[in-house]
Parts: sequence; C-alpha cells; structure tokens
Amino acid sequence: MGERVSVWRKAESGYTFTKAQGKAIEKQKEWTADPNCRAIGEGAFQNNNKLRRVILPEHVKEVGAQSFENTALRNVEMQGIVFVRKEAFSNCTRLSQVHIPGTANFIGKRAFAQCRRLEQVQFERGSLYQEIKTETFAGCSHLNSIVLPDGITRIERRAFYKCTALEEMKFPTGLKEIGMEAFYQTALKELILPEGLVRIGDSAFLKCNQLEYVQIPDHVKVIEKWAFHGCNRLKVLEIPGDPVEIGPWVINKAARIRCRKGGKVDGYCRKSGFQVEYL
Repeated sequence: MGERVSVWRKAESGYTFTKAQGKAIEKQKEWTADPNCRAIGEGAFQNNNKLRRVILPEHVKEVGAQSFENTALRNVEMQGIVFVRKEAFSNCTRLSQVHIPGTANFIGKRAFAQCRRLEQVQFERGSLYQEIKTETFAGCSHLNSIVLPDGITRIERRAFYKCTALEEMKFPTGLKEIGMEAFYQTALKELILPEGLVRIGDSAFLKCNQLEYVQIPDHVKVIEKWAFHGCNRLKVLEIPGDPVEIGPWVINKAARIRCRKGGKVDGYCRKSGFQVEYL
C-alpha cells in the first residue's frame, strides 16, 4: 500500500496522475482518467509516441506543465478543466483540434505551441479565461480561424506568432492590449479592432502580408513601433482618434493613414512622411 501512495500523490479529494504512472502505461493508445483523478502531473505523458486519444472527464481540473508535450496525441477531450499549465500540449504535431471548456480560467505559456497540424480551437461560451499567454499558439501553422471569448483582456507577446494560415480572428469586446509580435506573420486580411482596445504593442502585426485594411478604435492610446510594418499589401490604416503615442514606422511607405485633419495623427504623418487621407 505504501508503494501505491508514493506513486499517487494525493490532491485534495483525489490524486494527481504522475510521470511514474504514465510510464507504466506508455504503450496504450487511448487513456481515460479514472474517477479519483483530479490532475495530470508535470511531464506525466511527455514524449509518449503511442498515445493517440485522451479523455479527461469533469473531475479532472488541472493539466500539468509539459504533461502531454511532444506526444502523438490526436484527440483530447477536456470536460471540466480549470488550469492548463505551461507547455502542456506543446509540440503535439498530430493534434488537429482543441475544445476549451467554459470552466477553464488559466492556460499557461506555450501550452499549444508548435502544434503544427492544429486547425481549430474552440472556446466554450461563458469562459472565465482572461489572458492569452506568451506564445500560447506560436508556430501553429495550420490554425486558420479562431473566436476568442469576450472575457479576454490581453493577448501577450507572440501569442499567435507565425500562425501563417490564420486568416480570421474575432477579437473579444473586452480586449485592452495586444502584445509585442502577437500576430507576427499571420495571414489576417482585415482588422476591425474592438472599441475597448488601449495598446497595440511593438511589431504586433509585423509582416502580415495578406493584410489590406486596418481600423483602429478611438480609445487606443499607444501604437508602438513597427506595429503594421512589413505588411506589403496594406492599403489603409484608419486611426480616427488621437493616440498619446505612435512609434516610428508603424506602416510601410506604400500604405496610407486615414485620420482627422489637423489632429495628432495628421502631424505624425507629416513628420514621418507617410501618405495621408482625411476622414
């Protein structure tokens, strides 16, 4: 009995599934967490090249750091997850879709990074999730569209970095900040950014070569350098408000900025030598 307890680290009213347990079933292709399991421990299935399908029923609340990293996982069902820790599913190159339940309120850095066949990410309505962490979906080169829940207030650095197939994005109404290189080299074609947005970070949309039109809401206070630079098809960046700060080279010279005549943005365009047209 003592040996069993040493493997099954107790977690409140249940246990955490450990790396030792994962090793013991490493040849299984499908696994369902039993009724006493409350969490998947750090690295529990890491580097498992046999595992194809995992079912985590409602009683499993946490997926630990690197728990499924670099596995052959193709399908995962998370029914009551609250925490997904850093790099939990990173480099799962055969994973094609993910459903995030409404119970989830934390997804760590690089949780799904380099899942190169990941095409669909669905967030359940009513999600309490508030931030897309650094590099959460970086390198997911087949991800083509995503609808973020309205509770998201911040998209951190490189969250969708080099998601080169990402053409459509529904931004949440409560979004306040888009971080540095968050959408670097994505395939977004048009951006109508939400009204509550306050800051657009350094190189946030750098080298988005399919992007043709961007509308910045009135309340944006900061647009950092190179935010839309290198977007070779960009025709119009519309800025109806008067941001406190606009960094250098926010667009290429071939694009133009649409703004109010005589405002701060107009002055910025004249100083920087950008083409301008008036609202």
